[in-house]
Formats: sequence, C-alpha cells, structure tokens
Amino acid sequence: MIEGEKVPGKKLMKATFAGGCFWCMQPPFRTLDGVIDVVSGYSGGVKENPTYSEVSSGTTGHVEAVQVTYDSEKISYETLLTVFWKQIDPTDPLGQFADKGSQYKTVIFYHDDEQKRLAEMSKKNLDTSGHFAQPVATQIRAYTNFYPAEEYHQDYDEKNPGRYQQYKALSGRESFIKKMWRKPRNIVVYSVPGCTGCRAVKAYLSSRNLEFKEIDMASDSKARDMVIEKSGYIGSPVVQIGDDFIFGFDKKKMEQLLG
Repeated sequence: MIEGEKVPGKKLMKATFAGGCFWCMQPPFRTLDGVIDVVSGYSGGVKENPTYSEVSSGTTGHVEAVQVTYDSEKISYETLLTVFWKQIDPTDPLGQFADKGSQYKTVIFYHDDEQKRLAEMSKKNLDTSGHFAQPVATQIRAYTNFYPAEEYHQDYDEKNPGRYQQYKALSGRESFIKKMWRKPRNIVVYSVPGCTGCRAVKAYLSSRNLEFKEIDMASDSKARDMVIEKSGYIGSPVVQIGDDFIFGFDKKKMEQLLG
C-alpha cells in the first residue's frame, strides 16, 4: 500500500492527474472550492528533474500532469475524478487531441488504496455508461514521483490568456468538451460596467465551459427591476441559474446548482 500523501495543515491531500497538455488541466481544478493549489509538472517516468524539452522527446517515461492539493473536508476525490474525466478524451490511447505521444497519455496516479479503488470504480462506471462509443483507455497507475514544470508553464492561462485560448480551441480540446459534456443551461449574468465580481463570475463559468447570457443592468432598467424583485438584492453581479438567483460571486452556491 502506498500511504496517502498528506501535507501540513487541515485534511490536505494530493491527487495527480495526466490529461494531455498541462496548460489546459490547471484551470478546471483551480476554480474548485476546497482546492488549495494546482501545479503543472511531469510524473511517472524515470528521469529525475526532467526539463520540458526532455519530456517532450518522449524518452523520459514521464507524462505531462497536474498535482492537486485539496482539503478533503471540503471537496472529495470523487469530485476531482469527475472534473478530470470532463477535461479529456479518455478513449484516445495515443495522446490528447492535437498532441500525440507517450508524454500526452492520460493517467490517474493514485496516492493510496482508497484513491485506487475510487479511480477504478469511476473508470468502470464511465466505461459502462455508454457515454463514449470507444472503451476508456486512461491508465490507472501507482504514484511514484512528480517534478514541477518550469515556472513559465505554471498558470499559463493567466500569464498568456490569448495564446492559451487559441491553443485550447485549435487543439480540438474545447470543441470536444462542449460536444461531449455541456448540457443546455439557462445561465444569465446580470452585471454592470467595471464590476470586479462580474468579471470573476464570467471567468469561472468560462473555465467550466458553460455558456451564459450577460445582461447589463445599467442600460436595461426592466432587467434591473426584475432582478431586484426576484432576488431581493440591489447590486451586482447577480447570477441566474434556472429559476434560482445568486447574489455576488458565490462559487459554492453555483457549484451546487450546476452540479
């Protein structure tokens, strides 16, 4: 048995996932309530302290991965698995989208027996669900090592948002996720110009690949009056999900309604 890796603090644990290009794997986990940190790096190979160019050569045995530090009292490993599956094409044994090669294969690295059990059960459930026509090819392997990638790879979506969005779209990942996972939802963001909370809400919804409609309450008095009547709040942002209204940037409530 490999002991679950705990880090100093509360009920902090680690989870390690390989889902192709690590640029695209950091944002979905980083936005989750209960996730403390997400680091891009290299895992599963034999070369110590590998560089990006070495891993890219496909000779180190490493795959591009992210390591998630999370508070197990706030978020479960099962939730992390669900997020992982919805960022990848689990049926591709050769890589991910435009990136092919051993370094881009999908892997769940379990840190203890419980993570192994949950990962195997999650994979089996996905495989038998009929969601994909082809069998799930994602590997489940014991965690052995993780080496953080170079600093310029960390939080790449925040440092280079334009290039990140372009890569995510052109690689085919974005369209695949939308096609396979996104369900029609009635999401409306009621905002006003210059609202910091409004920008945070929109960034969060975009990170989850969710479509939403934005209405400027400063120029639409009818919408403003309706929001005040329905929600009982005066201010912004107000997020409407179905028939429910949420005042402010409240990730926990949004996650509960979005599922």
